[in-house]
Amino acid sequence: MKTSCSSGVTFFLASCSLLLLLQYAAAGPACPHRNEIVPEDLSKCKYGVVLGWCGNLACGKGPGDTCGGRWEEHGNCGKGMYCVCGHCAGCSSKLKCALGRFC
Repeated sequence: MKTSCSSGVTFFLASCSLLLLLQYAAAGPACPHRNEIVPEDLSKCKYGVVLGWCGNLACGKGPGDTCGGRWEEHGNCGKGMYCVCGHCAGCSSKLKCALGRFC
């Protein structure tokens, strides 16, 4: 009788631990309040201004630049471009272009 009770408690504790880990793993990084971070000089953004993960303004990435990530930690591509396989592809508003990559 002690073995089944002990197994049940162990299973319960393991299940609770797993649920807590899954909840923590799915959560994104904590975001500061909007525009709390002092942005880079947005007047000098070569590929336009984009919104980051937390809704803060940032300079867009250009053709061939790294982008994306689980929470867009590598940035977002500027207008007219898209992120594929971790790099910006397409053409910028100044017609500087990069081909997409095969993953």
